[in-house]
Amino acid sequence: MSNEIQILKHIQSSIDNDSFVRLTFSKPVDGAGTLKKVIISLAIIKRVPQLSFVYRHKTNDMTKNHPIQEGIATIENLLKTEFQNANLFTSKADYAFERSEEKSRLKQTKATFKTAPNRGHDKEKRHLIQGADYLQQLGVLDQNGRVLKDKGDKFKQINKFVEVIEGLLKNHEMLSSGKPIKVVDMGSGKGYLTFALYDYLTTQLKLDASVAGVEVRQDLIDKCNTIAKSVGFEKLNFELGYIGDYSLDKTDILIALHACDTATDDAIAKGMAANAELIICAPCCHKQIRKSMTESEGLDSLLQHGILKERQAEIVTDAIRALIMEANGYKTKVFEFISTEHTGKNLMIIGEKKNQKTDPSKYLEEVEKLKKQFGISQHYLESLV
Repeated sequence: MSNEIQILKHIQSSIDNDSFVRLTFSKPVDGAGTLKKVIISLAIIKRVPQLSFVYRHKTNDMTKNHPIQEGIATIENLLKTEFQNANLFTSKADYAFERSEEKSRLKQTKATFKTAPNRGHDKEKRHLIQGADYLQQLGVLDQNGRVLKDKGDKFKQINKFVEVIEGLLKNHEMLSSGKPIKVVDMGSGKGYLTFALYDYLTTQLKLDASVAGVEVRQDLIDKCNTIAKSVGFEKLNFELGYIGDYSLDKTDILIALHACDTATDDAIAKGMAANAELIICAPCCHKQIRKSMTESEGLDSLLQHGILKERQAEIVTDAIRALIMEANGYKTKVFEFISTEHTGKNLMIIGEKKNQKTDPSKYLEEVEKLKKQFGISQHYLESLV
């Protein structure tokens, strides 16, 4: 039996016994083409099992859903004519198929994922993090698993943060690589989001993830490490350190939520230097640029009122941060990740590492234009990179 037939049988079998997790195709036969990868998952759509195909092109993604047998036929065509490599992830075993001009090879290894994912496609509004023991010990839930009266906003913020992470990791190569994931949370504070992220990565996604929380308050570090140990989170640890002084090795995900003023810039710079796949920041206060905005070109009336100047400083600061990240090879998004009724610190900057090389000049030119317009001599992040 050929290796092509064997991998197709494993795919069909995993669908039949509901152990199918994910199938990815890579290394296209046509290396010059726009289609670079295909990621396939199994979902229940309108109560009917279907195979969902994400076609990852060089500049965009396209999704198509197929009934099972039609999807199997599409998979067979992709395997035989479009791609040289295929990786099948099931809850029983993983299978790696490789084909060259001379021969093909099929290798079976231990399962990366212990359970198959939820097959739901049309998702209802839900909480990704619910009655966890650590939320009780952190003072978010009571002993009956109910949200404490003064922690409703915090609970919503935690779940929204994990929801953002879910969206970023969906179809990301980190999920299918099978490699350990390293996460560093700069300025972890009381650890609410650090615990929730570790819980989501290891409990729900079944990933081999290690998460480090960096904090300057020893009492919070001791408390969080005690809680992590008590709930069995073996690869979650909290350590003493300032963001600007912290030595950061190769990291997959860098987080800095509500780091004050230029500490956000320190975190962004360290994330880029560590070649992080994802950099996630929620800035807090923007003093450096506000103090630097001493003159402007035709904007005096806009900046004469303190509150307007403060808000403009926030916009300019984060716009320049995003441009500098783009210049250093990151695709950025800036958005409100939760309503202002739950927290005033609701702006999020996300940088995702690009696969192609970037011409930094066009982004840096925009930085210079903004600096000139608002009379800014230098943005602190520039001095770091």
